[in-house]
Amino acid sequence: MVDTDILLVDDDKDTCASMSDIFSDLDYTVDMAYDGPGALELSGRHQYRLALLDYNMPGMDGLELCRRLKNSQPSVVVLLITAFASIATTGAAAGAGVRRSLLKPVNFSVLMPLVEEAVNGRVDSTPVEIGSATA
Repeated sequence: MVDTDILLVDDDKDTCASMSDIFSDLDYTVDMAYDGPGALELSGRHQYRLALLDYNMPGMDGLELCRRLKNSQPSVVVLLITAFASIATTGAAAGAGVRRSLLKPVNFSVLMPLVEEAVNGRVDSTPVEIGSATA
């Protein structure tokens, strides 16, 4: 059973806090972590519908974190948030199980429908679309 809607992981604590406030104001339950190991610790105690992962973090990047999350929670939908978009990055993201990559700064008009679909179970976790936040 899923007990938390969103796992939000970003090494920028201000970004995490701002996004968490927005999601909480919209009545989503949110757990935050500032690195991969912290996120994995949370995932051992909670099931998630959606994981929003920063790509570039110290110690463990978002792709490695995605692989590990998908191994323990195969149904989690993973969105990668990155300032480092490239063909290689988006290809590697798809291979890791990322549903979609979004560019920083995040365009919330693109992000919010994806969040709603994932949290409400209207999208499966299979990667099908990799693109920018402005697409």
